[in-house]
Amino acid sequence: MTYPTTTSESEPRTYLGVFGSSLPLLTMIGGMIILVAVGQGGTKGFWVAGYATLVVSFLIFRDKDVFQKALIEGIRDNVFAYMIACFLLAGVLAKILTFSHLVDSLLYFMDRLNVPVGLIPLVCFLITVVLSVSTGSAAAAINTAGPVMVPLGVAVGVDPGLLCGALLSGAVFGDNLAPISDTTIASSLTQEAEVSEVVRSRFKYAIIAGVASAVLFVAFGFLMPVGGGQESAALDATYVSSIAFLVVPVLVLVLMLRGAGLFTSLLVSEIVGLVMLFAFGYLDFTSLVSPKDGLVVTAFEGMLSSIVFILFIFVMVSLIRHSGFLDYVLRFLQTKAKSAQSAEVVSGAMVTVMSVAISSGTTAIAFCGPIVNKIARPFRLDRARSANILDGLGCGTGYLVPTNPGCLNLAAVAVASGAVAEGFSPVNFVVFNFHSMALFVVFWFAILTGWGRTLEDPDAVPAQAR
Repeated sequence: MTYPTTTSESEPRTYLGVFGSSLPLLTMIGGMIILVAVGQGGTKGFWVAGYATLVVSFLIFRDKDVFQKALIEGIRDNVFAYMIACFLLAGVLAKILTFSHLVDSLLYFMDRLNVPVGLIPLVCFLITVVLSVSTGSAAAAINTAGPVMVPLGVAVGVDPGLLCGALLSGAVFGDNLAPISDTTIASSLTQEAEVSEVVRSRFKYAIIAGVASAVLFVAFGFLMPVGGGQESAALDATYVSSIAFLVVPVLVLVLMLRGAGLFTSLLVSEIVGLVMLFAFGYLDFTSLVSPKDGLVVTAFEGMLSSIVFILFIFVMVSLIRHSGFLDYVLRFLQTKAKSAQSAEVVSGAMVTVMSVAISSGTTAIAFCGPIVNKIARPFRLDRARSANILDGLGCGTGYLVPTNPGCLNLAAVAVASGAVAEGFSPVNFVVFNFHSMALFVVFWFAILTGWGRTLEDPDAVPAQAR
């Protein structure tokens, strides 16, 4: 992503000053809140908020050429292109597993093993913890576990919001802690710290948040009422052989652990899954290619509503950059650092605000990182500590925003699995993202109390210079 140069106060790019520059963000958030309130939520319903954002932005930008440039940059964003491919391939994986009757098979074995329904949210959390820590990718964890665990949990009566909250929490765990995670790398490099040192010092924060999350998922799993699950499916041994299709999501993990990219891992696993569907007699040529209800077409159609909405998100972020709103927020925060503690408060506030504004912890970390480094250096704050604050609050805040790409990805996977209605959205499950909430509490506690704060030697050399 590229960022515009700081906007001069004497040359405002929008009407109504700072308030005007914030209107793209306020329109998007306000529009979503209104749509949810009137029962028109969901990613497709939120298209209206996205379109309203374009209209309002067009009206408040003084220079329409700047507006058009911001619009085009948002559409051309490389991260958006990555998300499109990720969503489409994830949709196909979800459909393959739906056609395979893997969930029916798992229900059968769960019934035989007498697994308590109340433990399913914890199981979902632990599975995605393992996946995300192993791959360093929240998207990989969600796209691998989601198509299996969401329909499985819903089938036995677990609340889909709680299920998705558990899956998202586990994905956040690895995104925050894994050495190969993009957030870990971005937070470390922007603070000129060694990744190994950052991960080692971050471990205690992540474990505290993880244990708290696990306890909450057990509690909510047993306390929340169980819905009308398809209990008869659990006793049906017709599809017991479909347990073999577990090889498909497992193959995604194995390939990623061996260094293959996410797209390569998904495509190879999907090819294997399609061959198995034909071999098991679950799929024929017409069911694969039909433009009406074929596997590929329905998989892509199930993802389109999320892709269009994400397009509006990236455009909105580009608009508030070009409007000067982000520059104003960052300049304001920079003037507030007067001591080591206040420098950490400013740093934490900055990444928190940006995570909400940009709807992405990863982008907020990359955006705020260089500025946090400049704020922290005069007070000799430990570089790993600064990286931890960046990452902990980026993941702690970013994944609690319903418009976060990871949240939208999970909602799209859940809808594509057929286990939830099309109107299902991140609004239904971010309230159960206990790990992000725990990270937020743990890191703000550390900032405000000084727990874990260390100062580096005046002669310390940045990691990149060693």
